[in-house]
Amino acid sequence: MAAYKKIFEGIRILDVTQYLAGPVAARLFVDLGAEVIKVEPPPRGEGSRMLRFSPTDGPKGAPAAYFTMHNRGKKCICIDFKRPEGAAILKDLAKTADVFFQNYTPGVMDKYGLGYKDIAAVKPDIVMCSVSTYGQEGPYAQRIGNDLVALAAGGLLHMMGEPDGHPVYPASAIADHMTAVNAFGAISAALFHRQRTGEGQHIDLALVDCVFNSHDWQLAAYTASNGEIDPQRGGTQRTGAFPYGVFKGKDGYIGIGVFTEPQWEALVTRIGREELMMPEFKSMPGRTQNQEMLKLLIEEWFQTLPNDDEAIRILADELRLPAARLLSVGQFTNDPVMSPRMVQKLPTVNGGEMMVLKSPHKFSKTPPEIPGPAAMLGEQSSDLLRSLCGYSDEHIKGLIEQGLIVESHSS
Repeated sequence: MAAYKKIFEGIRILDVTQYLAGPVAARLFVDLGAEVIKVEPPPRGEGSRMLRFSPTDGPKGAPAAYFTMHNRGKKCICIDFKRPEGAAILKDLAKTADVFFQNYTPGVMDKYGLGYKDIAAVKPDIVMCSVSTYGQEGPYAQRIGNDLVALAAGGLLHMMGEPDGHPVYPASAIADHMTAVNAFGAISAALFHRQRTGEGQHIDLALVDCVFNSHDWQLAAYTASNGEIDPQRGGTQRTGAFPYGVFKGKDGYIGIGVFTEPQWEALVTRIGREELMMPEFKSMPGRTQNQEMLKLLIEEWFQTLPNDDEAIRILADELRLPAARLLSVGQFTNDPVMSPRMVQKLPTVNGGEMMVLKSPHKFSKTPPEIPGPAAMLGEQSSDLLRSLCGYSDEHIKGLIEQGLIVESHSS
């Protein structure tokens, strides 16, 4: 088999992001061969570095598990870029980079002299991606936001929960991950454009935009009905569709995504309820109108089976219907089929081991690889400034003494 370079081999990304959306997007580039340099501020680095779940999380100064999850395989430099002298160092690094990736509140990087115009002045073909909650401009740009705010403002929380009940939070950073994937795609597209034209550009990516982008069905219904249909949450079922949601099984819960009439016919025939193929139940509108009664009949059938595994065997394997058990994170991690695709054990800098997420991208010729653990704070500060910027050892020593850069290593 021919040996291929990694897709992003030779691409250098300055990851000046924090917490989740930015670090996750940069992580996807790491696994495809990019050199990602995590830029963190002193004295303690990026905020999630110190976010620990237990006393055993990140012993002996090692990066915490949450930080490691999104920053494994990245090099790390610690620069006080809030000071003009530190901003100058970051600009020197930017001269050697392909991508400058940041997610500070709009205007913050400009205040430090590190906005797009400033970076493009020293590296005209740079691709800068700026992630924020509401976008770089507009009346909401300066509002502080996060995953929860984006889910609320982007209309997704409104769609979660019982129809007449309280909206519910999914307890998973959906907005951040939506934005991370969009950032990965946008940066990749900008790099492709640069390859063809030699032009860099600025990407303005908003969490709220990425969340609202998921409302394809809802917006289509709203506009097609001239505003008469304003989609609402449907509880355990998708609004306007049945059976398309969550059902109580013998052991736990089962998700069923039946959409077409042939699928419905196969289901009701198998459970011995052929009368449900009558016109008032066969069509999607009819099934939706009678969903409470139909839901009970399906759940009653589940109770006649020995366990949920048998239910999934019938639904997914025998009838070839869209169905799956609802798995917890722990159940997924221990599943012999699911886990190997997305979970990998990784050595940590202190000699331990932890489970990390693998890339969801499965390429046949350029498979993703995790290059290593998360770095200590500023672990490569001296090496990067020496090799990329040509700083002398004496210059670097002076920067350390002034507190402009920080460097630490595992013992």
